[in-house]
Amino acid sequence: MTVKEVFELRRQGKIEEAYQTILPMYKVHHGKYTTLAMFWCAADMMNLLLTRATDNDSISLASLKEAEKIYISLQKLHSQIHDENEVCKQTLINLGEALQATRIRVSQ
Repeated sequence: MTVKEVFELRRQGKIEEAYQTILPMYKVHHGKYTTLAMFWCAADMMNLLLTRATDNDSISLASLKEAEKIYISLQKLHSQIHDENEVCKQTLINLGEALQATRIRVSQ
């Protein structure tokens, strides 16, 4: 599969499939477009996980924990991206706020 096809999966709303597809690609190649695809697929996956974290049950807590891991990875990944318009930076800020709100919601 190509990076272009990964972006097509994202466009189709196949978030988990796109994320699972880009992971092995990114492990072996950190090119400009592979890195961008990794960033956006991880951001999508993190958003999906945050929507699954609805209360204090084991599934919600596991989703929250995985979202936290992805957020840390996204922060590292951002330093490798040429983010001229700071769209990725703003996405990170928004995801951080969503993560914090989810932590509060799940802990109640």
